[in-house]
Amino acid sequence: MTEQRKFARGFVLVGGALLVLVASVCAITGAVSPMADPSDLFASALTLLPQPAANLVVAVIGAVTAATALVSAGRAAVPLRTASIVGLLVLLGPGVLAAVGYLPFLLVSALAGDPDPLRKYLSVALVLQLVVVALVVTMLWTWIEQAACGGGATRSGRGRLWTWIAIAVPLAYAVSRVLMATGFPGLSMENTSAAGGLGLAAAAAGGAVLTWGLIRPWGERFPRWMVGLAGRPVPVRMAVLPALFVAVLMLAGSRLLVLQVLADSPGIPNHPLVWLPIVLWPLWSVALAAAAMHYRFRRARSAVEVVR
Repeated sequence: MTEQRKFARGFVLVGGALLVLVASVCAITGAVSPMADPSDLFASALTLLPQPAANLVVAVIGAVTAATALVSAGRAAVPLRTASIVGLLVLLGPGVLAAVGYLPFLLVSALAGDPDPLRKYLSVALVLQLVVVALVVTMLWTWIEQAACGGGATRSGRGRLWTWIAIAVPLAYAVSRVLMATGFPGLSMENTSAAGGLGLAAAAAGGAVLTWGLIRPWGERFPRWMVGLAGRPVPVRMAVLPALFVAVLMLAGSRLLVLQVLADSPGIPNHPLVWLPIVLWPLWSVALAAAAMHYRFRRARSAVEVVR
């Protein structure tokens, strides 16, 4: 077993045990679970459950997650891993996406003399949410690595299709935010500044460009303008792990927004250019994860061809 795999198994074991510990302490002391605290912006969907039920759900998911680190082979391995990933995704709330997305703006705001919004990040729930995201990414990465190293890296044109989908959705989102920021008729949204909208558009467009690299030569070898790195192979983890991280965040954050769109929330303009990119966020998440997986498979095939 490689050191990388040992680290991944250890992290999953410790992360699962941490969830069990948090749930047990809250159940014994009667404290409000950080994962189900209605007053915390970063709590999960478990806020809809009574505290005893929420603690039980967290404990069970944590135990199943820890078990996946101990049962890495055999018939039970795949069902355990699947159940763990699904359970961990249930624990994720939409706040973690907002926390990561708005962090650069809040840091600039803090440097400009307004640190109050940044204080909301002092949250146990947010720490646990980030741990859950890291657990999901680690388990997906391990699964992809096993498939790539075990001969599962078959040739398929679907990888490019998933990649183009993962490019198109954020570009559509970026266009909608630019139109909103510039005051396009019918696309103004309350409580959203022009600078914030343009910042979100720039982040989405930048993500689309980086996703494009998953099917471009410069996504496998650093381009010539990168002094000191030009021509060197791009580390696979540098491309795959961020993509998986964003995919998990998008899936977590899309729940509330999609429900708001479907419920015709007054905060979202009833215009296809605004709500359609949001409704497509779950597809964006799946497409990005699939694009990252196919990128890893292609790199594995390239390595085999070089050896031959």
